[in-house]
Amino acid sequence: MAVSAACATAPRPAPPRLVVEPDSAMVDAPVRVGAVGLAPGAEAEIALRWPDAPGGELRSFVRVRANRAGRIDLRTMAPDSGSYAGFDGTGLLWSMAPVRGAAPAANPWHAPRPMRLRAELSVGGRRVDERGVTRTLMAPGVRMEEVADAGVVARLYAPARNDRPLPVVIVLSGSEGGFDDLHAAMLASHGFAALTVAYFGAPGVQEELFEVPVERIAAAVAWVRRRPDLDAGRIAALGASKGAELALVAATLIPDIHAVVAYAPSDVVNQGVDRRGGSRVESSWTWRGAPLPFLVQTPPPAFQAQFRGPPPYRLRPLFEASRSDSALARAAIPVERIHGAVLLISGEDDQLIPAAPAAEAVVRRLRNARHPHPYLHRSYPDAGHVILLPLLPTVPRDRIGPWLTGGTPAGYARADADSWPLVLRFLADALRR
Repeated sequence: MAVSAACATAPRPAPPRLVVEPDSAMVDAPVRVGAVGLAPGAEAEIALRWPDAPGGELRSFVRVRANRAGRIDLRTMAPDSGSYAGFDGTGLLWSMAPVRGAAPAANPWHAPRPMRLRAELSVGGRRVDERGVTRTLMAPGVRMEEVADAGVVARLYAPARNDRPLPVVIVLSGSEGGFDDLHAAMLASHGFAALTVAYFGAPGVQEELFEVPVERIAAAVAWVRRRPDLDAGRIAALGASKGAELALVAATLIPDIHAVVAYAPSDVVNQGVDRRGGSRVESSWTWRGAPLPFLVQTPPPAFQAQFRGPPPYRLRPLFEASRSDSALARAAIPVERIHGAVLLISGEDDQLIPAAPAAEAVVRRLRNARHPHPYLHRSYPDAGHVILLPLLPTVPRDRIGPWLTGGTPAGYARADADSWPLVLRFLADALRR
């Protein structure tokens, strides 16, 4: 009877459960993912889903065995199989891939809407626990203000509280046009005022990226000067791809821009492009009504030949074939005229443009001119054209429409994780007062 009573009152072991800490955080914040309550050595599957991802559901997973204590901690345990390999506590976040085949667009982020994910734990093919995971793209208190004033079409993201005028980062999108809300919202979440300026591809500005007046950026700088809550003495420009080209060009012409961050940069002014990726022999930019000298594209036979087959296609050979010494000299961006620091970020496997060689050309020009401000080029061997923020899914980035962008998922993950803290430190130092 005593033995029976003891058995009847013995506590049941706790059921297996997921560990996700924190389960709600900024998208660039680290997270611990694992499980507890498993039988020692039991194999479990942990999956992460983004059910309403723009373009279609994304999913990642790992299969891993519990340790002697019945625990799984993905920071210190490598999976037996799954969507990534090796020791990586954040692997489930960046390795999410399309569930139904076709990848969504390379840039499907819609700040400030949060990413609402589902984490799932399965043992023996049966789901035993699940929970929601929220990754936010804008910190609490950040406000967004639509701007349509004196030639400026923009969105201002800024922290809610500030004791003195804020440093400003002018944020420029790439050849997709419109607004780069992702970087603007995240910069504001880290204490900057971020003004993402639509220089084409939005209501109130031209539809295509041909002969865009650089004065649109000058107008944005003038707008900042009229705002007492913004510090016109601390302005930087940040852009990616065509936005990087414009950021560098604008900083050579507008002395109030005191720092530039250029993702996938160009060392020259290139031809303009339309919304389908086509081009014609016109400059991308004008200044005071005159087109800026630009690199005329000369399609080589190998570039043309690839269109006999199906996509994706490599755009980079077109740019490389056009880079003769005389053409480069005529179209070069005079970066030595920039009144501040320059940070260049590139993927060495960029298949859209030769961004890493272009960034090195910018560095050489700055070095030869004995540029008095800091400059740095950070490149990543296995990344392509679309380096973004840490812990965003990397798998859909291998192409944009019919164009190959380069890079591997793990290579992008490393580039994202390293470059974003570098950008924040660079801007803080360059805009310190």
